[in-house]
Amino acid sequence: MKISVRITALILAAVSILVLFAGCSKTLKGTYAPAEGAGTITFEEDNKVKGEIFGITISGTYSIDKDEIKFETEGILGIGATKTFSFSKDGKSIYIDGKEFIKK
Repeated sequence: MKISVRITALILAAVSILVLFAGCSKTLKGTYAPAEGAGTITFEEDNKVKGEIFGITISGTYSIDKDEIKFETEGILGIGATKTFSFSKDGKSIYIDGKEFIKK
């Protein structure tokens, strides 16, 4: 009986750890708009991102590492840019460089 209790406890602990890590996703999905101002940021599958402001669409990729988000975009004539900002998430809001973006 002691062995079955230990095995059950180990299984429950393993499942709890997997659920915890599944909740700490390193990707985003959906369209976010700034709490103040115009424009949108759309996070898609495969870490792709599109943004639109003043009718201009910018696209590229993103990656999240702990409390930072890095955008790699391709601009005019194929000249790219890489920018890193502070990042956090709270419910339906994300904060990039201290600015709030709310999921639509």
